[in-house]
Amino acid sequence: MPFSSLGLSKALIEVIAEQNYAQPYPIQLEAIPAILKGKDLLGIARTGSGKTAGYVLPILEMLQHQEPTKNRYIKTLVLVPSRELAVQVGEVFQLFASRIPRKVKIRAVFGGVSVNPQMMQMIGTDILVATPGRLLDLVSSNAVKLSKVNTLVVDEADKMLNLGFKEEMNSIFTLLPAERQNLLFSATLSNEVITIKELLLKDPGIIRIDEEDTYIEHIRQVGYYIENERKGPLLRYLIKKENMQQVLVFVSSIKRADNVVNKLYINGIDAEALHSERSQGGRTTALKNFKSGKLRVSTSKFSIR
Repeated sequence: MPFSSLGLSKALIEVIAEQNYAQPYPIQLEAIPAILKGKDLLGIARTGSGKTAGYVLPILEMLQHQEPTKNRYIKTLVLVPSRELAVQVGEVFQLFASRIPRKVKIRAVFGGVSVNPQMMQMIGTDILVATPGRLLDLVSSNAVKLSKVNTLVVDEADKMLNLGFKEEMNSIFTLLPAERQNLLFSATLSNEVITIKELLLKDPGIIRIDEEDTYIEHIRQVGYYIENERKGPLLRYLIKKENMQQVLVFVSSIKRADNVVNKLYINGIDAEALHSERSQGGRTTALKNFKSGKLRVSTSKFSIR
C-alpha cells in the first residue's frame, strides 16, 4: 500500500517521494491512519522501525488545518530521553514540513546548553520536541505553556523510564489538558510502560511490530575474539582494508573513546568522539558531520541502564 493511500496531503507525498520512501514501513502503515483519526496509540517497535515518520507525518497533516500559534501555548509536545534524539526528531519534522503550505514552527530543546536562547524562541512554536528536565525549566520560567497541547507524543518511553525521568514525566502530565491525543512509543512493554499506558491512553489502538518485521535480515554480524592490545590495530586494519566510510565504534569509557580517536587520527583516519564531556555544540557538529558522511569514524561510550 503506497503512502498516497494513507490520507496524507499532496505536499507531504511530494517530500516523501523526494526522500525515496518507496513503501510505508509496517508501523507507518498502521499508525498514520489511526493518528489522523484522532485515536490514542500505543506503538511497540524497535529503533529503526520507522516510527518517527509514523507520527511526524500525521501530526504535520493535522497542523495544516489549525491556526498558527501566536503565543507560548504549544500545540504538539514530543518528549524524548536524550539531546541527540531531540535534535534528530526535530530534523525529521523540519524535513517533512518543508513543502506544506502552512508554515509550522518547530523547536527542539534540551539541557547542556544555555536556557536563555531557548526561552526566547518559544513564542509561536507549534511543535516542541523536548527532554523532560529542560521542558520543566522552560515551564518554570513561563517560557512555554502546556495547557493547550492537542497532541502528546512520548517517544522511547522505556528508555525515558530507565534513565530516571519518571518523576519529571509525571510532573509534565499534570500540566497538560485533559482532552488531548496521546501517542506512546516504546521498544519494549515493561511494567512501567504499561503503567504509563493506563495513565495516559484512552481506548488506544495498539501496534506491535515484532522482530521479524524490522528488516533485521539486512544486518550482517561478525565477531572477532582477540586480546585487548590487538583491538586497535585490527580496527584500523578493517577500516582501511574494507574501505569503510561510516563507522560507529562503541567503547567502555569516555577515556577509551578519546584514545581510539587519537590512534585513528595518527593513522590517517578521520574520527571524533561523542560523549558527555564534550560541549553540546561539539557533539551536535560531530554527529551532523558523521551523518552527512564528512566524518569517517565516530566513537561513543556504550552503556546499559
